[in-house]
Amino acid sequence: MIDLRLGDCLDLMRTLPDASIDAVITDPPYIIKSANGVGFAGAREFYRGGDLDGMTDFDLSRYADEIARITDQVVMFHSRDQIIQVAGFCIEKFGNYDLHFWHKVNAIPFTNNTWKSDVEYIALGWRKKKHARVNQAEKSKVFTSGIDTQNLHPTQKPLALMKKYIKVLDVRTVFDPFAGSGTTLIAAFELGRNAIGCEINPRYFEIAQRRIQAAQAQLMMQLEEVNEQLTVAE
Repeated sequence: MIDLRLGDCLDLMRTLPDASIDAVITDPPYIIKSANGVGFAGAREFYRGGDLDGMTDFDLSRYADEIARITDQVVMFHSRDQIIQVAGFCIEKFGNYDLHFWHKVNAIPFTNNTWKSDVEYIALGWRKKKHARVNQAEKSKVFTSGIDTQNLHPTQKPLALMKKYIKVLDVRTVFDPFAGSGTTLIAAFELGRNAIGCEINPRYFEIAQRRIQAAQAQLMMQLEEVNEQLTVAE
């Protein structure tokens, strides 16, 4: 079951029962200090036409209590400037914290002679550790891959990366309050898990809807092919 909603995720979270979600896996807005035409923010077409709105003043504390109420596990992508805030959130609300990394092999270089931004940070918070039996290689704290080149969202994550956390944490129902282009939900769908998502931006909501519908259509085609093969075999 995939349930994607348009609107403020706080409104949706308040309707969810306590501890009803196996894990919140999400990529909330990053704090981007350089939003005036220099650095990465001024170098990508994504950040024009208002797509930076909410990314320079994001306040995690607004969502912290509700996230902690509905789940015992959280996986949260964040920028370097958010490390202290997100670590504090995990420790305060869940009691446990770990830091993982996504190493981007084809990261776009920054300007102004800054270090290449080829690492993104991933925080894990948990009250009850719940790991599935998986290959040890899947439990590495470093995930290495290129940036998704579909250009559907400014901070789009690889499908395989989202699948990794759904599988390792043995998630049966995942919630992504900042669904973006829907990668978390598609990862859950392809793994046969349930997913709930919310996206406040109509543009990305529509993109996510199209991606989910395409994934569902692809599955139906595969099932039909299997049925045809079974019929022929009979």
